[in-house]
Order: sequence, then C-alpha cells, then structure tokens
Amino acid sequence: MELAKRGEDARPLFEAQLHAYDYVLSLATKVEHLSEAAIRVLHEEVCRAQATYRVITSIGFQEQSLPKGRYKVLPNHVLYAREGKSHSYAPVDVTPVEMGRFINELRSGRFNAAHPVLQAAYAHYVLVVIHPFADGNGRVARALASVFTYRAISMPIMILSEHKETYLNALEAADDGRYQQFVDFMLSRALDTIMLVQDSIFAVEGPTLENSIEAINGLFVTSGGYTQAQVDNAGERLFDLVQAELHKVIGRLLGPNLRGSVATLVMNDLRIMADPSHRLPIGDEQRSKLLHAEFASSPPAKATLFRNYGVLVPVDAVEDDEFRLVRVFDETNQHGNQTNKLVGFPLRSELAFSARLDELIPSTSGVLRIRVGLFAGRVVSEMLAELRSLAEWTLKGKS
Repeated sequence: MELAKRGEDARPLFEAQLHAYDYVLSLATKVEHLSEAAIRVLHEEVCRAQATYRVITSIGFQEQSLPKGRYKVLPNHVLYAREGKSHSYAPVDVTPVEMGRFINELRSGRFNAAHPVLQAAYAHYVLVVIHPFADGNGRVARALASVFTYRAISMPIMILSEHKETYLNALEAADDGRYQQFVDFMLSRALDTIMLVQDSIFAVEGPTLENSIEAINGLFVTSGGYTQAQVDNAGERLFDLVQAELHKVIGRLLGPNLRGSVATLVMNDLRIMADPSHRLPIGDEQRSKLLHAEFASSPPAKATLFRNYGVLVPVDAVEDDEFRLVRVFDETNQHGNQTNKLVGFPLRSELAFSARLDELIPSTSGVLRIRVGLFAGRVVSEMLAELRSLAEWTLKGKS
C-alpha cells in the first residue's frame, strides 16, 4: 500500500515534467523565444504539481508555500548533509540583474556559435549558480539544458537518479573552476540519450519479444492446429502398422526354399525427394527410419530382392491432408536386386500408399488397419513375383 501511495503521489509530478518538456520543445523550435519570462513559465510548468517546499528556519524544518514562476524573495542557500557545509547562491536583490545578464549571454553570437553540449552545460550551470527560484532550480536547469540538445539532436538531456553522485561532483568541480568535468558529464548524458533512442528505434523496427515467442511456438503447431508431435506420432503409428502387417504376411509364407524378413533401418541423414508439402517424421534423436522388406530364395535358384519404404507426414496437416508411405530407392538400384545398401542422396521416391489425416488422428481407424493389411499382402505378392523371375533367370544361367 505504501508503494502504491507513493506511485499515486508521484504521478502528478511526472505529468508536470511532461508538460514542462512540451514547453521546452516550444523553446527549442523557437516558437517561444528564450527570455526571463520564458524561464519563469518553465519553472511554473515544472513545479505545477508541487504546492510547498521544505526550508530550514531557526526553529527547524518547515513547509512553505512555493511561489511558481516568480524569483525568490528569501535566500535559498543549500546545506550539504554529506559535507556539513552550506552553499550560497546569488543574493535575492541581484537575482533579477543576474538573470537579465544570463539571458543576454544566451542570445549572444558567441553562445549560439558554441557546440550544443557546451550550450547545454553552460545554461544548466549558470542557472544553478544563480538559483533564481525558491525551489525546483535543478529541474528547471535540466529542462533548459534540453532546449539546446533538442535543437541539435531532437533529444533531451537524460540525467537519472543513478547519476546523482557524479552529477553533484561535476557541479562542485565547476564551482572550483574545473568546468571541463561538468561539460564531460553533460556530454556523457547526451550520448546516453542518443544510444537509448537508437536502441529503442531498433527495438521497435524489429519483432517484439511476444511476436518472436509466438513465431517460435508456431513452428510446433501446424496450420490445421495439430502439434508437430501429434503429426510425427501419427506417422510413426502408420510406419509401425505397415511393418506389423508385412511381418504377419511374411511369417505365413516362409519355408525351406524361401526366407523373408522385415526390419527397420535407422538413418542419421536421410533425405527423400518429395514435394514440399510433406516431410519425414523427426524422432527424439533427430534420426529417420526406413522400412526394409527382403526376400531370398535358396540355391540353386538363388536370388535376393528387397524394398525400402518411408513415411512422409503433411507439413500443414490440415483436415484434408494425407500421410504418405513412399517406396524409396536410389538411381543405381531401382529394382532392389543388387545390394541392401542405399547409396546416393537424396533418394528418389514414389507413392505406394496413403492414409487420410482423420484415419490416424486422434487414433488409428479400423478401416485403415484393414487397408494396410491388404496393402501388405499386395506388396508381398509383387515382391514374390519379382523374386520368382530373378530365381528363374539365375537357374537358367546355371544350366
């Protein structure tokens, strides 16, 4: 509650600062000319939300009404608690004269020919030295300094609470005649502002953090609203179903003259030529699989034949998409009758079987199981016919 109350109390002060910097822009663009009257208006704007200020009297601290936009009528020396000494500013009776001389300097040709950082540093320091108002002089000085940086780089001087110690040290150094330290301080703050604005522009021009996170998360969800994991799992189930059905059919046919098997080939760098609407499922270990079916006949009619199949899943995975089982082979081994090794990447493919998305997600349908069983029987039948031709050719070659 205390923090909330502080925030509520501080809000009018922040709003007053914003209004004051609107007026600073008017001075920077010369819509309003720099004058004593303009500086008094600036004080009025800066202190708009401040009703009183604290002073030390013979009986201790007191709150007094703050006259806004008017020069001080009482001495406003400052007591530095960290050093236990007071700092004197321009006496009350000479303040109007000093302010008039100050304005003449700000209008001089020499001043207007100076570097904007020098202008800002000088305007700030002189106003603080005069201390023309009962309170709020530092705020007015910083706002006045921003007039000159606005003119040069369209940005105000940014002095934060973290700079307080360095800021006061630089002012004290200037009081001792070492002005360069305060000029360097103002230059650093101007550079801070430039870098902050530059980084802010870059941040606005680039994607927001929220958009970046949303884009990354979007990579894991298809256009149809399915997660990539759901799609990959469905592809894995199709792969396993085909393998199981082939194994079932092959197991019924084996005998002394015929051997057959179905196995999984795990490959680290599998690439299959296919249209961009489909991709290989990606397992947890970033490896892809091929289904390897093989038949071999015994001597003297010895022959070997195999086929390799891979599953491709839809990239978008929308309602009418399909999962594809493709036969894959390289250009040197199109008929699968030479070697079990796949060579040459990417591998050529042709569609062998397809399953609708709704047959696999959310679960494998009974109709798909029947269709895969029929497909497995057809594959085995085709392979045995090819094996017979190869075995006959081998037998004839030995006669």
